[in-house]
Amino acid sequence: MSFKCKIGFHSWDGCKCTTCGKIRDAEHDVSADCGKCSRCGTIFSEDRHDWSADCDKCAKCGKTRENQHSWLKDCEKCSKCGKVRSNMHRLRDGICQVCGHGTFTDERNGSIHKIIKIGDQVIMTENLSKKPHSGNFWAYDDQEGNSLKYGCLYDWEAAKTLAPAGWHLPTKADWETLHSFLGGDDKKVYEQLKAGGKSGFDNLFGGERYARGTFNSLGASAHYWSDTPEDEKQVWKFKVGAYTETAGLEKADPNYGFSVRLFRNK
Repeated sequence: MSFKCKIGFHSWDGCKCTTCGKIRDAEHDVSADCGKCSRCGTIFSEDRHDWSADCDKCAKCGKTRENQHSWLKDCEKCSKCGKVRSNMHRLRDGICQVCGHGTFTDERNGSIHKIIKIGDQVIMTENLSKKPHSGNFWAYDDQEGNSLKYGCLYDWEAAKTLAPAGWHLPTKADWETLHSFLGGDDKKVYEQLKAGGKSGFDNLFGGERYARGTFNSLGASAHYWSDTPEDEKQVWKFKVGAYTETAGLEKADPNYGFSVRLFRNK
């Protein structure tokens, strides 16, 4: 070993000294394989690959592996990386008999909606963004991009006009049934309904619009209309709150703007 190397002045080429061959745990060349340095041959015990975009292909080095996707929750979408595939559902009456997912085509305009079976209820998994026959509707902050992602916000009058044949705006009893099936506890139900939750409901925090015209809580809460009035001035809604991590029924002013999820008729 040279004198310079003995006193710590190595000539590093990445992780390897070109003079004495000493290896350091830094600047490894993992461009070809995140699990092994091509310069010094070190094999890493921990998994340094990035499988986030594709469970079968590393986003950093391109290394591949097989059969790592999880299709149990949705036969056509991996629950770990989000990769999609087609024609894998075993459909009956629009619902996959394996995972419970499916689609519904609205014959009025040809729009296709994703649906999920939870217990014995079939529910749309996307917030509606359809123009109503009557009543008022808005994009959050009047920005069209928000309606594309979160759906529109409707007053109660408008919400009651949206359902195609065979579907309906859920009643208070419908929401109570869903809440009970998912555990009957506001926090447990929240965990099931949130995006990525086990139920497949995939809640979207679309926020709300107050009757006076201001918008509130995009990304922090979701408010879904029911078809059931409490009295002349209030209607039942179902709220999912990110900060409280709870989900349950509340009363609301029918002039507010809330999201809509439709339930299929039994």
